[in-house]
Amino acid sequence: MTPKRRDRNQPEIVKALRKAGVFVLDLADFGKGVPDLLVVYDRKVKLLEVKMPGEKLTPAEEKFHAVYPGDIAIVYSAEQAIEEARNG
Repeated sequence: MTPKRRDRNQPEIVKALRKAGVFVLDLADFGKGVPDLLVVYDRKVKLLEVKMPGEKLTPAEEKFHAVYPGDIAIVYSAEQAIEEARNG
């Protein structure tokens, strides 16, 4: 399985999430379509797709989003990622 590329803002987002007390698991090695991060805050689990501003989902990501039954969000900044993680 080929690891997918990480967006340039992902390291900053992961660092900010962890600093805010959010558990973060990087899912990049799970292949195309799978969101970038699994986050857990206050026992609430959410998937986050990290994108640079202006970027859109790939076809594989759109397919995953369409069938995933849980909480998932697209984030463009550390602040947005923290808000999404905390709001489950």
